[in-house]
Amino acid sequence: MSRVFATWVFMVGAFCSATAVARTESAAPSFAIRDVRVFDGMRTIERANIVVVDGRIAAVGRRAPIPPHITAIDGRGRTLLPGLIDAHVHVFPGAQADALRFGVTTELDMFDVARHFVKWRAQRSSMPDTRDADTWGAGLGVTVSGGAPLQHLPPGMRLPTLASAGDAQRFVDARVAEGSDYIKLFIENLSEYADHHSLPTLSPAEVCAVIAAAHRDHRLAIVHAQAEWAAREAIGCGADAIAHMIPDQRVGKDFLALAARHHVFFETTDDVWADASGLDLARTLAADPRVAPYLSQTQRESLTQRDPHTVAHFFPVVLANTKALYDAGIPILAGTDSPNPGSAHGIALHEELQILVEAGLTPIEALRAATSVPARIFHLGRRGRIAPGYRADLLLVDGDPTHRIGDTLSIDRIWMNGYPVDRRPPPPH
Repeated sequence: MSRVFATWVFMVGAFCSATAVARTESAAPSFAIRDVRVFDGMRTIERANIVVVDGRIAAVGRRAPIPPHITAIDGRGRTLLPGLIDAHVHVFPGAQADALRFGVTTELDMFDVARHFVKWRAQRSSMPDTRDADTWGAGLGVTVSGGAPLQHLPPGMRLPTLASAGDAQRFVDARVAEGSDYIKLFIENLSEYADHHSLPTLSPAEVCAVIAAAHRDHRLAIVHAQAEWAAREAIGCGADAIAHMIPDQRVGKDFLALAARHHVFFETTDDVWADASGLDLARTLAADPRVAPYLSQTQRESLTQRDPHTVAHFFPVVLANTKALYDAGIPILAGTDSPNPGSAHGIALHEELQILVEAGLTPIEALRAATSVPARIFHLGRRGRIAPGYRADLLLVDGDPTHRIGDTLSIDRIWMNGYPVDRRPPPPH
């Protein structure tokens, strides 16, 4: 959110080298889970067997045979889910480990001044025994001098900005050369806040030029556009996605028709709008006994931090807009905007799932928004599903989140590339 970019863009230590992601290499594991409810990313299979061989799913189904030589886990009373995908985060050292401890095996970074594209690509193209979620990234976002989110830059720090529409192709080419997997741009003047101080922002001509340049470079164009007018402008220019749910007003039929006609998708980030409305959802989550023992100090501080500027109507508006867009056939991707106040890597995605259900999606529809839908739209390879040949990125929970979405918090085990994940948080710093 515009008022709180400073929380994540320039966190202390954001420019430090990330810790090593891989533990000592060992043979990828093989195991089975017997008699477990499976949500495969699309549908539920009751009382199924799943077989993992060398870190990949070899078989899944009610009658899938379990080889006699591998360990079989009893799955009765539990549900197996694909590793979760957070479609909107901002990464800093330690964030991907925080995510993985809560079953988020893939993160999509949407603006990062401390880019580690080479390391991220090396991890996600292999199958290491790792402490970190796999990561895709936008790198630096496209904005103008003095525009969002650069109003929060520390004194003396400078980042490249777009000078004109004629500079768009060169600017986007530079981001692609750096390694950006997709292009993020900002249409933001803070008009959604009643007490706003207007910021300079990209002009309509610049927005259209940047989006066209991204498409020429075969990259999705993801637009930060919180106000309805900004989202409308972005969609009209051919944006692929709007990076936040719209909080300032309920969208009308004409907006829904425009979004459907242009095949745009939305990343929700409804959890931070809840905090921006003054709600205590994140602080309640931090106190949940299924959550508290596994939080790092950073996660706990981020969840319990409050946005000092609240607008009460934001949350009911985003709930209504989330359901309206979904009902209109617009793809909804669950994203959290972690680590904004009231959000934190990994755990916030569970809150986002609960909010999607509160908005009116079924638990299965919400789970798709955090598994198969982002995997398909962002072409994430064999992730987001439980099917033969897919990576064994898995989340085993007690209960049935396909009917009670809160059961995603009752985590029994997590696997990444077939390796079990150690859920112990790091010691406080």
